[in-house]
Amino acid sequence: MDESNKLPLKRVELSLTKFNEVAIPHHLDLLRQHKANIIKYEQAGELARLRSEQTHARRVAAQLGALLGELDALRRQVRAPDVPRFDRLTQRSRDLTLRAIMDYLGVIERSCIALVRSAQTRTRCGEIPIVGSL
Repeated sequence: MDESNKLPLKRVELSLTKFNEVAIPHHLDLLRQHKANIIKYEQAGELARLRSEQTHARRVAAQLGALLGELDALRRQVRAPDVPRFDRLTQRSRDLTLRAIMDYLGVIERSCIALVRSAQTRTRCGEIPIVGSL
């Protein structure tokens, strides 16, 4: 997009406000709730509910990634002199989002390790895990 077609920051501020105050916080809250449920179901041994929560959390994490992509697309539409201010206005949301996704990935990794250990324990005890029950 050439510079003459780019937008002043003032024109995209409403979109930025919605990203920073509505969309990102909403999805971060959903991801926190799913994380808490994943931990709870893992500790309770409720594997079906655990997998369901992991699926929902994965979707929310993907949506957060898509929101970051939309933010980058919006950034490319902003005039060059306004880009540093745009970055300052969005830095906190981007940092919180990336941190939440990384934290979620850590929870999923620990959860997967626990599922594998559970399957190994059942196998050692003579139980044969049913395919699809992991």
